Amino acid sequence: MTRLLKSGATLAVGRIALSAMRMLAALIVARLAGTEDFGAYALLLSLIGLAEWLVDFGQTDMAVRDAARRAGRQAAVLAALSRAKQVQGPAVALLLPLGLWLAGQERAILLAGCAGSVAVLATAAMQPARATLRLALRMDRDISAELAGVALMLPLLAIACLYRAPLSLLLASFALARLAQAALVTHWAGSLTQSTARRLPAIRLARRALPLGCAGLLVLLYDALAPLLLARLLDMQAVALYAAAARFIMPALVAVQAISSAAFPLIARDWRRDPAAFARTQQATLLLSVVLAALMFAGIHGGAAFLMGLMGADFAAGAPLLRLMAWTLMARAITTAMSPLIIVAGRQGRAMVLTIFSLAGQCAALLLLVPMLGVIGAAWACLLVELLLGTVVISWIAQRVTGLTIDWRPVVVLIGSAIAAALLVGASPWAGTLTGGIAAAAILLGLVALSVPRWRRLAEDIV
Repeated sequence: MTRLLKSGATLAVGRIALSAMRMLAALIVARLAGTEDFGAYALLLSLIGLAEWLVDFGQTDMAVRDAARRAGRQAAVLAALSRAKQVQGPAVALLLPLGLWLAGQERAILLAGCAGSVAVLATAAMQPARATLRLALRMDRDISAELAGVALMLPLLAIACLYRAPLSLLLASFALARLAQAALVTHWAGSLTQSTARRLPAIRLARRALPLGCAGLLVLLYDALAPLLLARLLDMQAVALYAAAARFIMPALVAVQAISSAAFPLIARDWRRDPAAFARTQQATLLLSVVLAALMFAGIHGGAAFLMGLMGADFAAGAPLLRLMAWTLMARAITTAMSPLIIVAGRQGRAMVLTIFSLAGQCAALLLLVPMLGVIGAAWACLLVELLLGTVVISWIAQRVTGLTIDWRPVVVLIGSAIAAALLVGASPWAGTLTGGIAAAAILLGLVALSVPRWRRLAEDIV
């Protein structure tokens, strides 16, 4: 448990810092390049994110799971992962600009896609090293490398925007960040690499990861669907508003993902070997995730107008959108914390089926609500689908396939406290301001502090 808390805290802090730096990048583009260019930049980053998942396709998670369960095969599993990336990297890197060309995009977009392909190659190259660091519980080095890459990107991006550089140079700064990250991760993982053991066919790893890879791809499509349909149904300004609001939600999501990543090797190892330790780790993972999400929810909901105003005067109208997306954050945090259990139990196929239903449901909801409500309809669509087809269903299936019974009492307390804090600030003169955001988070901390005796009893049950 101590290792989980240490790794989770390191990753959470690192991921929040990373999201803050990416938020700064979004501010740079939004304020210096305008809403239209920011919308195009955000859409291209979504496409690059899809391509980066294609070069991984869940194989890194599967490699970590298999190697954690059988330490003697770690070298063989990582070698198989490396061979798979050598094939997937160049193939997907070519696919990105080719897809843009087939879609009839203009020359500027094609050049930006070529710059993004360099980032895709770097992402493929670093996956075996990232798996090595995760197995050694050295996720601090992984996040440090990514932070260094983004730190390199920020001044380059600012210079490009100040001089009105084309979109391709904005994406080139992102590619340089990925290259720097890959170099550092590979260097730090080198000292942890074991000698090669029995050869494991890469196709076997790819076959095992196929359901997870398809599910992950569908998840990314799920996240990218709203901006893509907003661009089709409305305009790039609507895309920019949605992307800007999503940027403020991202720090909490990446922090929750960091906690889940830190816990994944432990729950994969202990599910069969030590069910009691498995239950304690998952309960702690869920609680840490909800605590972070609740604090971010309260702060975002209380200071939504101030936050959107940071992006520029053209983004101020997005405050109601941001408040609504903060509710989705709470649901997504639970989904993210519970979904790894399905993978640990070897039910990747179910994960893929669930994601297909979610994607279809979101597409239908977007097509119905966006023409009626505008960009706010996209937020309603995401919230409804996340609650009905994500949080509730995934939590139920995850417990069923692993035989785990989660204690939901502290989760309910946290969510109720966060909602109460948001409502109190919403009825005050500080609603929407920086003071309102700080006050909402402070009220939440106070409400949680009032429940200290209950938290102690729950902690005794967990430990």
